[in-house]
Amino acid sequence: MIHKVSKRRGFFLVLVLIVIVIATMAVQSFTGLMVAFDKSAYLSGDLVQARVAAESGSEVIRLILADPPEARVDSGGVFNNANLFQAVPVSMGIDGATPCNFSVVAPSLNEYGQLAGLRFGLQNESARLNVNALPIIEANSDALTAILTLTADPDDAPVETDNLAVTMLMSLPGMTEDTAAAILDWLDEDDEPRDPNGCEADYYAGLNTRYAPTNGPILSVEELLLVRGVTPSLLFGADSNRNGVLDPDEQQRYSATVETPGALGWAQYLTIHGGEASKTFAGALRINVNNDDLETLYETLVTQLGDESMASYIVAYRIAGQSTAANAAAAGNNNNAAAQSGGEWSADLLDQLDLSGGGGVKLNQILDLVGSTVTVGQGDQARSYNSPFADNPIAMAVYLPIIMDALTTQEGDFMPGRLNINECPVELLYGLSLLTEEQVQAIMDTREVDSDDPNRRHETWLMTEGIVTLDEMRTLVPLLTCGGDVFRAQIVGYFEKGGAAHRSEYIIDATTVNPKVVFWRDLTHLGRGFDLSVLGLRSAVDAATAQ
Repeated sequence: MIHKVSKRRGFFLVLVLIVIVIATMAVQSFTGLMVAFDKSAYLSGDLVQARVAAESGSEVIRLILADPPEARVDSGGVFNNANLFQAVPVSMGIDGATPCNFSVVAPSLNEYGQLAGLRFGLQNESARLNVNALPIIEANSDALTAILTLTADPDDAPVETDNLAVTMLMSLPGMTEDTAAAILDWLDEDDEPRDPNGCEADYYAGLNTRYAPTNGPILSVEELLLVRGVTPSLLFGADSNRNGVLDPDEQQRYSATVETPGALGWAQYLTIHGGEASKTFAGALRINVNNDDLETLYETLVTQLGDESMASYIVAYRIAGQSTAANAAAAGNNNNAAAQSGGEWSADLLDQLDLSGGGGVKLNQILDLVGSTVTVGQGDQARSYNSPFADNPIAMAVYLPIIMDALTTQEGDFMPGRLNINECPVELLYGLSLLTEEQVQAIMDTREVDSDDPNRRHETWLMTEGIVTLDEMRTLVPLLTCGGDVFRAQIVGYFEKGGAAHRSEYIIDATTVNPKVVFWRDLTHLGRGFDLSVLGLRSAVDAATAQ
């Protein structure tokens, strides 16, 4: 008897095979999804670690800036210090074997004072032109002309000075007179165009997208993009990733090199945050010599300066002011002539003056004391005495670092807008029409950053080293500094073995006792910005050191 085999058994076998294939594919898909989630979790963790590393860098900088400049210089300074700012380890990663560091990178200057290359340190905001200070500079241009006229030789032609705000803007590569005027119109308080080059609210009201000028301080340098004539290519140049250098791809894309004028854009020259604290190199508050309580002022000066002659002369100047024929007559000299010379000042002459009445004369700046004289006595007894602050380079090199560090004529504890001559790009120095090209070149040939020379800590080193005269220095003091207490830091948190990275830009105000972050921006979307070999591999450095 023959049995027939059912053909349906083969169908079930195929069905089982299909089910197995589908189940296998589902397992494979699920496994791939889990692996992706696992990698995503690790990547998220790496991103968090990189971000925390950058944030740790900002806290380290705040601690460093909490120390006075004296302590910072002793540790190598903050301008270019790889020991403090390159490849600083924060953690060893989730696996314990992947170092996570931070580095603080800044654009450097070449031998010509132009932006080029990299360094590891902070950027002094006073090394940039403070845009919000331009209206103040412009308003004081007339006063500056008056100062120059008073100090000039009467036989010379009348002194004329350019609008300093305009000339300083014109120093930026690619700047035009029209754009400079438009920027100043954007900042000033009125609605009147300054000349045919300017523009005010009427111009911006006629655009397709209407808006009004600020007519006051701007909140960021990027706000200048709203000003007529300011374009992204002018403001940011070819530096697409905002790392302060021209990478090879940027050089190729924009056909630009570091020598190309304006290649890094105006943003590298401008700020709204520059300022200085009224503090000494050691971190103490400066003495305001315009204090009305002369008895307290004298005691404070003796303690701070350690010299009774200097302290007593400053108080005497506050009472009598600079000796002139008019001053002598007012003091009781009926001959209306200058008082007779009494020689050099001595501290015991202060006994002839009444400190309880307060000071009738205020100093405009500390340099008013240099080469001055004061009159003591009345009538035929009036005598004019020479200042202990003599007007000669040898003497100034001794006393200027002392009085410029310890004294101030300002009531406030903050001074905005002055330009750091030791760190700023050379283009900004050329924008100071008060300096000749030869003087700018002399500054570039001799300036230093974080110098151990006390004279180099103050802008008056230009005078003690013979680059400018006393009268020229008086006009430059309101514009120049060798200090600055607001700093910019571009911090990169990264893993030494590559992968996740975080890049941020911080601006930290160290004018207060506790430095604070006043601006922060995330640059991670623009990429890490620097090669790992540039940022530094601390593990390799430690290994080499151990050997």
